[in-house]
Amino acid sequence: MVKLNIRICLLALLFAAVNGQAYWEWTPGTGRWINPKYAVRATSGEQFAWAEELRGQGLTEKSMYEHKKLLKHYPGSSEAPESCFILAGMYMERGDKEEAYGYYARITETYPGSSRVLDALKAKLEIAEERMERPSFRLFQRKEKGDMLAEVLRKYPYMKESESKSMSLGRYYLNIKDYESAKEIFSGLAERTMDSSVREEAHFNLIKAEYGAISSAATDTEGVKKIRDMIAGFNRTYSESRFAGEIMEMRKRLTGLEAGKYFEIASYYERAGKKKAAQYYYRIVAENYPDTDYGKISRDKVGSSD
Repeated sequence: MVKLNIRICLLALLFAAVNGQAYWEWTPGTGRWINPKYAVRATSGEQFAWAEELRGQGLTEKSMYEHKKLLKHYPGSSEAPESCFILAGMYMERGDKEEAYGYYARITETYPGSSRVLDALKAKLEIAEERMERPSFRLFQRKEKGDMLAEVLRKYPYMKESESKSMSLGRYYLNIKDYESAKEIFSGLAERTMDSSVREEAHFNLIKAEYGAISSAATDTEGVKKIRDMIAGFNRTYSESRFAGEIMEMRKRLTGLEAGKYFEIASYYERAGKKKAAQYYYRIVAENYPDTDYGKISRDKVGSSD
């Protein structure tokens, strides 16, 4: 009875193994038992050809599996970067851009000498830029999406598409009010570009980033002075700039902002009971910013004390 039970168990196991294709074969070449499902072809070329044959038959899942086997068993082969590129393309077709990005990144980082590097870089830039443009309602997520593109541009600042992508990234940081990141992008772009039109726009946007970084509640006037100097330098360098109207408008707003900062200093001293100091700053506002609302109030303040 015991022997019968053992035989039944063995038959059941054999039946399960056959149905699940979990069978093993002895391979004299390796001296091992191998499950054909996990076996790899004798050379990287044969493995690549097999994976592509499956792809040609429309067996996408099996083809992906075989290309991944190639990357696992033949990572240093000449076919490896091509398998990476094909896998990335298949994931793109599925709409899985995050996974595709990983394979494109593997090409640029692991196989920098591959003929596919430039194609992979362009694809990484497109995916990163598309990710950046997706709507997001959380500040951290918005920052993180821009940082993905920033990382690619930091590693490959001199590729052909980097200038246009850098400009897009800088504008993105401006829109989400990440002024420090915007300044870094526009400053670097202005320094390395050979295109005068790109340099002009980068300098203009750098001024916008500096302006945006000034807190309206802060009383420090050094930031305002810095922007005034930047605007003066911009006007000297680009006397017929296409951004002249926007620069003029920014300068007007800057005047009001600067007057407001001096006025806040004067108000602080007034509240603190330091009348001399308060009058000193009210006079600065009244004399230097007479056409602003702060100038008019300051004139009254100075007049009432005389």
